[in-house]
Amino acid sequence: METGSIQIIREEGKAPSVEAQLVDNTLYINKYEIAKLFNCFPQKVEANLRSIFKNRLLYESDVTFTHRYTYKGVERQCLYYNMEVLIFLSYRIATFEAKIFRDFVNEAFREHLKKKDKPRNYKIVWIAPPCHN
Repeated sequence: METGSIQIIREEGKAPSVEAQLVDNTLYINKYEIAKLFNCFPQKVEANLRSIFKNRLLYESDVTFTHRYTYKGVERQCLYYNMEVLIFLSYRIATFEAKIFRDFVNEAFREHLKKKDKPRNYKIVWIAPPCHN
């Protein structure tokens, strides 16, 4: 299964940037990867996910993919969340990385609206403007 990838790159002396490799215009990421991306604890991600699903802002069945696999003879599964979940979580988690991601999504949306030819698989790189901490 191709899940895509996303990372926030912070280099000293340079503005932060976001690199996302999308597959079919989305990506799938588990809660631990989300916590690492937004620089927070997985429990914070879980609590916000429960709230989002409880309040029916998103429906879990619409935005998740369960990957089932066998490891050392034991059936296991891992739940992956799509890009829509990342966007919702970025507005609920107050970290610098979540703000960078929100800015990335807004800029990517503006760029997407400007494009006439929209390929299904593409890479987006965004460099953050100087920000006020």
